[in-house]
Amino acid sequence: MLWWISGGIVLVALIVLIAVVMSTAGRLRQFGNTAQSLQRRLLDGEKRLQPHLARLQQTAEAMQPRLAAMQEQALVIQARRGELEDADQRPAAR
Repeated sequence: MLWWISGGIVLVALIVLIAVVMSTAGRLRQFGNTAQSLQRRLLDGEKRLQPHLARLQQTAEAMQPRLAAMQEQALVIQARRGELEDADQRPAAR
């Protein structure tokens, strides 16, 4: 009689284990499908973004000479202002 009870407990445990494994396998399959879908959307977004990024890169490169010229002008202006401030701080010539 004890063997029947032990066997029944083992059988019920195996049935529960199989049910849990089947449920987990279904969820993993659903997770895999969702991951593939998200990966496809990500690649599609990347393909759509590439032309815009290339244009932005070209614009930045085209602006670089202007920026360098503006920086040089700013340095000249700052140097002139420094000379004027120095002249204002010098004692009056006698």
